Amino acid sequence: MPAVLFLLAALLLAAGALLSWVRAARDRANLVTDGARWIWFTLDVYEQKPARFWTWRDFALDAAPPKADAKLFVDPGGSLTVNGSKFPRVEQRPGSPLAVFDVASALAAGPNRIVIEAESPTGAGGILFCLELPGGLKIISDSTWRIALSEASVGKEDRRAAVWGRPPMYPWGYPHVATH
Repeated sequence: MPAVLFLLAALLLAAGALLSWVRAARDRANLVTDGARWIWFTLDVYEQKPARFWTWRDFALDAAPPKADAKLFVDPGGSLTVNGSKFPRVEQRPGSPLAVFDVASALAAGPNRIVIEAESPTGAGGILFCLELPGGLKIISDSTWRIALSEASVGKEDRRAAVWGRPPMYPWGYPHVATH
């Protein structure tokens, strides 16, 4: 009888491990932002008050790409600028799809700068960003992004973005790309 119980317990553990592996694989399939992390200007949101800031990342390209899809999520709202070209403002909440912009026309051979302006009436929120470039190069939101508390300070301040973590994270889960 103890051997049967031991075997039953081992089978239940194996089934649980298999189910966990299947769920993890399904979750990874939902991750359309590669290794991007949720970032914000701070991890310390002690009181609800409006916040507005800019986060940026500089990078270089050997050549301007023919296609470059930028996936963006800014909760609760913000806008994307690539080398001075501004893209439409987004307003997003948990459950909203990622905004996708083809930013190839704004990219150039040599130095490039991505700037995301974020605003929150409560001071809390999150940014998730992934730019897919030909050849497998990806620019993702992570601790290499910098924060400025005024637009004039973009490129001058050297404060790192605060990293919340990678998807899935409460309350956003796995942001998805809208299907049409």
